[in-house]
Amino acid sequence: MLEVGRLDDFPLWPVADVGPWLALSEALTAAEVGAAVARIAAYNHLDDRTVWPGDDPLTAVLPVVAADPEPGSLVVPGGLRLTDPATGARVDPGCCSGLEDWREWYEVPAGRSPDLGHDPDPWVERRPDGTVRVWADEEGSSWVDAHVDELMGLVNGVRADLAGFLRALRSWADDVVPAGADELVANLDRHLRVSEPGAPARP
Repeated sequence: MLEVGRLDDFPLWPVADVGPWLALSEALTAAEVGAAVARIAAYNHLDDRTVWPGDDPLTAVLPVVAADPEPGSLVVPGGLRLTDPATGARVDPGCCSGLEDWREWYEVPAGRSPDLGHDPDPWVERRPDGTVRVWADEEGSSWVDAHVDELMGLVNGVRADLAGFLRALRSWADDVVPAGADELVANLDRHLRVSEPGAPARP
């Protein structure tokens, strides 16, 4: 999930009003992809007191296109959301977590917990029966359970969805910022680590 928030009066390309969260996938409309790009660019370059530079879309996406290749130099605010269809319980990413860290979920079988952000401080518990319990907050008010193999299948699904998002992004970029399309898609792919081969070996 990408944490989008509001993009009131955004001037440079059409953006959808998607609410606080947007699930990234190939199914996004062009306006939804536009909202995602605007949010990522703003998060990595702007603040509430800064206006968008001029009327050039390419200039607006330069924070994404020109981001340093070092891990952590580009933040994609959000993370993975888990939902229990039986109980309706849901665990959202915590504050300041980043979707670029989604591969940390592959380390859960080895007993390590991904960084889920803070406030309300969600966290992961590996249980002796092979179940992974993901707590929604520090107080333990609600949780989602999944067997570790099921969870790894879900993480593989995240990778497939992100690959689909990059395809939708390519189509959007060819229309809106054709001069920067290659760099935009390649840099987001690099920081989201979508095309990076393999996954951590299971213990």
